[in-house]
Amino acid sequence: MENQPVLSLRKISKSFAGIKVLHEIDLDFYPGEVHCIVGENGAGKSTLIKIISGAYQPDEGSITYQSQILRHNNPHLARQNGINAIYQEIDLIPTLNAAENISLGNEPTRKGGDIDWRAVQKTSDKILGDMGAGLDTTIPVQNLKVAHQQMVAIAKALSMNSKVLILDEPTAVFSGSEINLLFEIIEKLKSQGISIVYISHHLDEIFRIGDRVTVLRDGNLVRSGLVGEFDKNSLIKAMVGRDIDFSLRNKSKITGEIVLEVRDLTSSEVEGVSLTLRSGEIVGMAGLVGAGRTELARLILGADSHSSGELLLKGKKLKSLNPSKALGLGMGMLPESRKEEGLVLVRPMAENIAYSQIQRESRFGFPPWRKVKEEALKMVSAVDIRPNNPNIQVTYMSGGNQQKVVLSKLLAADCDVLILDEPTRGVDVGARMEIYSLMKEVKDRGAAILMISSDLPEILTQSDRVLVMSGGKIAGEFSAAEATEEKVLKLALQIQEESL
Repeated sequence: MENQPVLSLRKISKSFAGIKVLHEIDLDFYPGEVHCIVGENGAGKSTLIKIISGAYQPDEGSITYQSQILRHNNPHLARQNGINAIYQEIDLIPTLNAAENISLGNEPTRKGGDIDWRAVQKTSDKILGDMGAGLDTTIPVQNLKVAHQQMVAIAKALSMNSKVLILDEPTAVFSGSEINLLFEIIEKLKSQGISIVYISHHLDEIFRIGDRVTVLRDGNLVRSGLVGEFDKNSLIKAMVGRDIDFSLRNKSKITGEIVLEVRDLTSSEVEGVSLTLRSGEIVGMAGLVGAGRTELARLILGADSHSSGELLLKGKKLKSLNPSKALGLGMGMLPESRKEEGLVLVRPMAENIAYSQIQRESRFGFPPWRKVKEEALKMVSAVDIRPNNPNIQVTYMSGGNQQKVVLSKLLAADCDVLILDEPTRGVDVGARMEIYSLMKEVKDRGAAILMISSDLPEILTQSDRVLVMSGGKIAGEFSAAEATEEKVLKLALQIQEESL
């Protein structure tokens, strides 16, 4: 590794609406290194990488790139200079194929000025081949798996001769084999001298792929050094300012009555699923991507139609159900995609929380906005949403705090049944523990929770019972005491292996 940094930040500060989100950050990024940036949601990670990529301008401080000070940086200039960012929301044209996306804006041309499509195809095939990412570059990217779209986005950045590549939560929706492929690609990029800025909430990834790690907390740089100078506990403590024990298992005993019963529920993606949820319990639902867990949740809430089967809420059959009617009956869902299905991003935080109460509190079609907003403000304080400004648009909040807003909306509705689909995906360790605490409070007051999660440690530590789905069916069930990672994975793979 070279001693001369390719990119240096000095005294970088940034404020929004009078709130300082970065405080005099000094950082160096070196060629051929993976520099991991970690911290709680709201720590300033996203703001920092957007300043590097030119999306934001710093209020104070300077950026030096390849020994030259970058003045008036913007996304176009950053890309021209070889600084490219790949965010969680992948910026590709869905109707164009991979080759067209990779060369977009930089297409090779013939003498007459026409695009040389053969060269476009050849260039994209070479870049993806060098990466080791074999995929069909002739089909629209909207038909590719998300992991392969991520590979196309990386290839596009490399086509612009990237020297600094920023990866923001790149593995959020990847399977194990796809993560392995991404890490192989990162190793190849390191060997080419590219500096990788890597943002992730998955601490195991930091120790697996990182060379250097920087911890941000409340907009301050609290610690930076080689990954070998940290262990998991010291890294977590630097992030949240306290020790956190993830090893504790749920020890509660189930004594409640059945609140929700699902009998033989069937659709095109779910086959004959039956389950029960009891008052005061958390039922964890594990399974691989595509096992049918989210599809089942949508059937239960009436977002999609089932072809056969029935639902009983407190012993009464439910008919003609839809999400609005379900909420009125005390059944709410935290969707996997909070931005598309759980929030109105351009509206204030308090208003988003209040939406769940409008139907219940309205008289003659008119919601008592003052009352519901007062209740929403109580939730902001109880759940510790930051910033605690009720009028801030949700779009300006961090992912973890957006998740808390969706959860607060359900808590404000006082639901008897909560379905939480990937409740801690994309949130930091501190917010994760706060969400677990909220789940326990809801459970202790007698609600039933179905928690869908791809995080096996989360399933094992937070569940009273564990259901495993595979191939659209329930493959088995364990008590909290019986469940182990090995047993759960064995069942998750069982039906798919048998069907091969």
